Order: sequence, then C-alpha cells, then structure tokens
Amino acid sequence: MFQNVADLLSQYSFHISAINLIIFFLIIFLTLAARKLALYIFEKKLLLLAARTRTDLDDLILKTFKAPLGYFILAMGAYLAIGSLHLPDRLGIFDVTAIVRSIFVLVFALVLLLLVLNIIDVLGHYLARATMKTETRLDEQMVPLLIKSLKVVVVTLTVLSVMQNLGWNVSSLLAGVGIGGLAMALAAQETVSNLFGSVTVFSDRAFGLGDWIKVGDVEGTVEYVGLRSTRIRRFDQALVTVPNSIFIKSDITNFTRMQKRRINFTLGVSYRTTREQMVQVVQGIKKLIEEDPRFDHDFYMVHFTEFGASSLDVFVYCFTVTTAWDAFLTVREELNLKIMQLLEGLGVEIAFPSRTIYLEEEK
Repeated sequence: MFQNVADLLSQYSFHISAINLIIFFLIIFLTLAARKLALYIFEKKLLLLAARTRTDLDDLILKTFKAPLGYFILAMGAYLAIGSLHLPDRLGIFDVTAIVRSIFVLVFALVLLLLVLNIIDVLGHYLARATMKTETRLDEQMVPLLIKSLKVVVVTLTVLSVMQNLGWNVSSLLAGVGIGGLAMALAAQETVSNLFGSVTVFSDRAFGLGDWIKVGDVEGTVEYVGLRSTRIRRFDQALVTVPNSIFIKSDITNFTRMQKRRINFTLGVSYRTTREQMVQVVQGIKKLIEEDPRFDHDFYMVHFTEFGASSLDVFVYCFTVTTAWDAFLTVREELNLKIMQLLEGLGVEIAFPSRTIYLEEEK
C-alpha cells in the first residue's frame, strides 16, 4: 500500500520521493517555528530588557534587526526546503537550478537591503537629534537629503550587484548609459538647474525651514527643502512647490531674519495747531517711544517736516524690537492710540484733505 502511494506521488510530483516531500514540509514547519520563536525572543525578552536601559540605541538596533531576521529565517528555510526536494536540473526548456538560484539571490539581496535601509534610518534619527542642538537650521535640512541620498546609493549598488550575480553584463550596461548620458543631460537641463539651485540654497543659507520668505510672486513659510524643489505654505494656506532653479534667478527676501521692524508714517494735524502745540506733539510722540521698551531706542526720528496742502505734517520713523507680525501690529496699534490720546489732551485735531474757497464780493 505504501509503495502504491509512493509511486502515485512520484508520478505527479516531478519524480520527487515521498521521503523528500516529508522532509520538505518538516523543514517548512521548523522554519515557521524558528521564526516565531525568534520574534518572540525579540518582542518579549530583548525589547523589554532594552526598554529598561537609559539609552534608546539598543531599542533602535533591535527593531532594526527584527524584521530582516524574520525574513532571513523564512528565506533560508525555503532555500533548504527546496534543496531537500532534489529537483531535476532541467524541466523542459527551463533551467530549474538557475531559476531557483536567481530567485534566492534576489530574496537574500532584498533582505540585506532592508537591513541596510533600517540602519540608515537609525543613523538619520541620531543625526536629526544632533542637529536639533545646533543653532543653525541648515543641517536640519541637510539630514533628510543625506539620508535619501544614502538610500539611493545603497539601492543602486544592490540592484547592480544582483544584476551581476544573475549573469548580466553590468559593465556593458554602464557603458551604454554613458553613451546615452549626453542625450539624457540635454533632456534634463531643468532638473540639473534645480539641483544647482538646491546647492545654492544650502551654500548661501538664504533661508531655513519655518522661515517666512518671498521669492518672485510667492510669499509664505518654508515647509520643505528638497533636491529638486522647495515647498512654501502661503498665508492663505495654499502649498506652492517652487523649483530650486528659481532661487538662482530671483531675489530672496527673508522676513524671519529681520532684526527689527520699521514704523514709518506721516501724521497730519490741522492748520489750527499753534506753534506751542506742535512742539508738544513732537515731544510727546518722542516720549511715547522712549518710554516703551518694545521700541528700539538706538535710532528713531520724530520731526515737524512739512506745511502740507491741508495739514501740518509730522514725520514719525522708528523700529520695534519684535519682528513677529502679530506682535508688531499690536505695538503699532497701541502707539497710534496713544498718539490719538496725546492729541486729544492737547486739543489738536487730526487733519483731513479739505479745500477752502474764498468768494470775493463785487463792489
């Protein structure tokens, strides 16, 4: 009976013996059990021990190796299980040995790639933490670009290595890419211009993340700086993607880096104002600025400057210490209200455009 079952299995299983099938399923079972045991040790033992330490480096390292280890155990078990079947070298037109080898070269390369990418993420985590302690925000922008660049290099090298192991002539491929490089460069002029624009942004340090800038017709807060483009959130909450090549051609105004904000206006009072009242108005406004610590006292001007068409003009020029837009408007509003109170107390009227017509009577 057992011989009949074995003959039946051999007939419909590519001449694989029953013993080999039993070994195959046994290896699969042991592989799943080993993976489950390994993940249990990671989650219930090692991660708990790592959580008790003061540093989070061990936690990150364990999480980095957890998933790749699980996939490696599955891949190794599958490789051993298929090897236990003793498949024929060829099956019709297919080279079974070459196909199996190629599949597992790709699988193990992907597992190794996942591990390296996880390690790069850990590196990025510590670099980002280190840049938070520095005063400049340039390095905070460069860390994501550095991590992305490292990942691109690792993926590229992995792909080339896999192709080499699968029998591809990588040297000929790279030579072909070099021949077509000129055409690619001509077709990618804008991309190259954007890359040089990103280099300009990082080298000149014209702005950083979170800065309020204006470039061309776009004004808002910088949310992201990449190799190709920069994203700016306008004040109407629209997100504008600006090609980095624009920063080479256009002027950049960085409002965040203002050291102080300017107040500049002309106050017109009525021609009914007397000379003594005008002196009191000028001195009173100067006193308002001098007594308010929110103004920069190193330089300010308040002068009676013009006999206007319908007003006596007082020129007011000063700076606020704060550069925040809302705080600046608050200081300016309070100054205006205090000036109105000053004028009311002196009995001085604020002028408005007017015209007086004199009619001459005929005699």
